[in-house]
Amino acid sequence: MRYFLVTTEHLEKKVWFRDFDDFRTAMNLVAVVSMTLRVNVLAFILMSNHVHFVLECEKWKAEMFTNELKKQYSRYFRLKYGVKELLRGNKNDIQEVSLEQESLERAIAYVLMNCVAANICANPFSYIWGQGVHISVELLPD
Repeated sequence: MRYFLVTTEHLEKKVWFRDFDDFRTAMNLVAVVSMTLRVNVLAFILMSNHVHFVLECEKWKAEMFTNELKKQYSRYFRLKYGVKELLRGNKNDIQEVSLEQESLERAIAYVLMNCVAANICANPFSYIWGQGVHISVELLPD
């Protein structure tokens, strides 16, 4: 299988997400679109003016996933705020990630740590709009 790091272009003067419901809607759309297109999402994070993903799929599906997510989210945004064309022209950067020299692990870390790099939080576990996962010690096998 092939792996891709996907980043959308940062919006200069607009934001994707204005409130809690916007983020929650996008989180749900990530699940729906990935299931519909059968794209494995290994890591993702939703930032205020862009998004990052690590996907397991073919490149054309990575492009389709990102475009469909933006299309469905734009529809929601238009209905809620009356804003047309929020993400029209918002480019995708899709880079294949190799399995050599821990490149896949680095891509996942980059995505999960984006909120820390942006000084939003101290660790990815406290940022709820991504896939930073905290595993409780009680759940680990002996």
